[in-house]
Amino acid sequence: MADDEQGAEEKIDTYEWILGEDLTIYAIEGLKQQIAEQLDIFQGFEINLAAVEEIDSAGIQLLLALRSELFRRDKPFKISAVSVVVAKLISSYGLNERFSLEPSQ
Repeated sequence: MADDEQGAEEKIDTYEWILGEDLTIYAIEGLKQQIAEQLDIFQGFEINLAAVEEIDSAGIQLLLALRSELFRRDKPFKISAVSVVVAKLISSYGLNERFSLEPSQ
């Protein structure tokens, strides 16, 4: 019974990930590994992209893939904040609604 209780304690509600680096093709492999390590531990993901200064289509693809995987696992996904650069690229791809973001001004 102690093992069952310990397993239950290991499940944590939300992974609050503050991304302070670029979200480009050059950073994706490391980020994918970091995310993969957290998928089974956390019940949901909240990502703060306010400090991201550079993002490209690979970064957008990573966000879409994470969103899809979490949806498949029935886990919540939220982007809590975005930088101007991220907001502009998400808007230019027409993905504001998909990420529940307000259109950029």
